[in-house]
Amino acid sequence: MFNVTRSYPAPTSLALNRTYKDQDVIDALRLIFHDKCYLCEQGSISDPEVEHFVPHNKNKALKFGWDNLFFVCRRCNGIKSTNHINLLDCTVSAINVSDEIVHFAGNADVGEIVIRPHSKNPSVQVENTVLLLSKCFNLENTSLRKISKESLMEKILVELNNFRPLRDVLAQRLSSIESVIAAKQSLAIMCSSNYPFSIFWRWHVISDVILKRRHPNLRQELGF
Repeated sequence: MFNVTRSYPAPTSLALNRTYKDQDVIDALRLIFHDKCYLCEQGSISDPEVEHFVPHNKNKALKFGWDNLFFVCRRCNGIKSTNHINLLDCTVSAINVSDEIVHFAGNADVGEIVIRPHSKNPSVQVENTVLLLSKCFNLENTSLRKISKESLMEKILVELNNFRPLRDVLAQRLSSIESVIAAKQSLAIMCSSNYPFSIFWRWHVISDVILKRRHPNLRQELGF
């Protein structure tokens, strides 16, 4: 999950209380969510949906309210449904949602994404969000969800394989200054909010003991 800065004013079509899927709404959501699902962070979603952060239950203020509309993939929207509430809101600037929940992609090849709270005493919102995200990445309780999970894991693996060589450049003593600078530039791109699965690469950097020892200011250098 990544922080989102919501744009204002709201798309004009929402004032009609007719639909929340008009083109101006979709365009605005794609822009502020970097064309990514706000839950799993897939980029360039082929099956995007508009999701209500708080279930609207036919309440027009929630159904057509700009602050309640989020950009999500079909898999995550189906898993969240109306059953997961009281979650971390990634559009609240006072909360750095990336720092609240640890994400590790190291076992994506066997379908085991690790999601856990960073704090030893997480808030209820963090615990609820961890539960939801764990399902978004790992749930395969139906035949179709097994297929969608395989697709999600493959996308994560592609990016993980992009991350590993860059990490190795920073970890190896034989790396030239030029290659280290180039690797840091590429990692800064991968760790930015507009890059797919950026939360994973941030946590892989933060938690890497070799990188912390050899590049103690790496997080600051990468801009997160």
